[in-house]
Amino acid sequence: MSTAQDLAGPAPVTARGVPIAAKARGARVYDERGRDYIDGSSGPICVNLGHGVPEVLDAMRAQAELVTFAHRSQFGTRCTEDLTREVLAVAGADHREVVYVNSGSEAIETALRLAFHHHAQRGDTDRAVVLTQFPSYHGMTAGALGVSGHPGRRAGLAPLHDHSAATVPVKALDPAALLPGVAEWEDAFREAGPERVAAVVVEPIGGASTGAAATSPEVLRRLRELCDESGALLVLDEVLASFGRTGDWFGHQPSGVRADLVAIGKGLSSGYTPIGACLVGAPVLPGRTAADFAFGHTMSGNPLSTATALAVLRYTRDHDLPARARRVGEELGTRLAGLADRSPLLGMPRGRGLLWGLPVEQEAAAYAAGPLAPRLCLAARDHGLVVYPAGVAHATQAVLVAPPLTITGDELDELLHRLERTLRDFGSAV
Repeated sequence: MSTAQDLAGPAPVTARGVPIAAKARGARVYDERGRDYIDGSSGPICVNLGHGVPEVLDAMRAQAELVTFAHRSQFGTRCTEDLTREVLAVAGADHREVVYVNSGSEAIETALRLAFHHHAQRGDTDRAVVLTQFPSYHGMTAGALGVSGHPGRRAGLAPLHDHSAATVPVKALDPAALLPGVAEWEDAFREAGPERVAAVVVEPIGGASTGAAATSPEVLRRLRELCDESGALLVLDEVLASFGRTGDWFGHQPSGVRADLVAIGKGLSSGYTPIGACLVGAPVLPGRTAADFAFGHTMSGNPLSTATALAVLRYTRDHDLPARARRVGEELGTRLAGLADRSPLLGMPRGRGLLWGLPVEQEAAAYAAGPLAPRLCLAARDHGLVVYPAGVAHATQAVLVAPPLTITGDELDELLHRLERTLRDFGSAV
């Protein structure tokens, strides 16, 4: 099998030893030798529609024949206008504007900048604190990492982050709890000084940091109250959870909470093109729009990307993929629980829709010597299954199982068969 390091020249952004992808269809990826891999994590939890959807490919080709690039300062495009209208339709009446960027990380950066602009426009320049939960992960850019409770990915950036806005990670006091509860958030507001809090950034349901642990509806509702009482803005990181992944269009919808700013990304394009966005709530920057400030990058909101995202959104809506994620996700969760019950390596799964985390059982001392989750994912790949390692500490170590929302019954059976084989062989070798 040829691998990435066999290619001529450097490949600095490609993990060493990975197979070379040659083709992908549905929930399967094929390497150069024709071996198939079940995409059990939708890449890094982004390929919601699966690979090679004809309707999306047709839309990409059609737009490429018309115009591939037009900068937002010089031209508008119909596909971008249509996408904006349809994103706002699924987001609900709480949002009035969509700011396009190229990734989820940039969407978080944009939300933070909008929050600080909002307070500055009100003359509230003393707000320099951002509250974020630990563990959490909000992206790989410096600002997004700055508000992430993910020590491993923040490593080496202290000189930059130490001079930025004060980020306060809110941790659970109960050792048995994965995420902070209402009391911890109330204490954090009190200790920071409510009048100094600019924003709260939280994932309704986490991925890389928490292994699909969810922030409870009670916590989200209390955060809304605390933000209303203090004047802070509530920023929800929906980059991973939105566009059907968790069984709703957005992961926070079951809580009924209104967000001031929402970051979206992965599912917006299902991995067919780089695009992200920040949804702006009505109370943010009243009387102003993001266009009044310098937001976005050269490629932000380019028509090829917005046309692709529009096709993805319409496919998601027309095939009611959020409902399908709920239905198939129930079956997957039940079958994963049965598998975990038979494996000493795994705890009971947690998750919702088609986003599930399988906690990896490992003694704390052994974890310090090297976590099992990444090794388990490598073993799964050897068995023709792609899954994703998660967790920032011993308590949150997990393997994410998050297949495309379009996965067929046969593909789901094969996913679980390959996972069970992996656990059996890996368990005997540990």
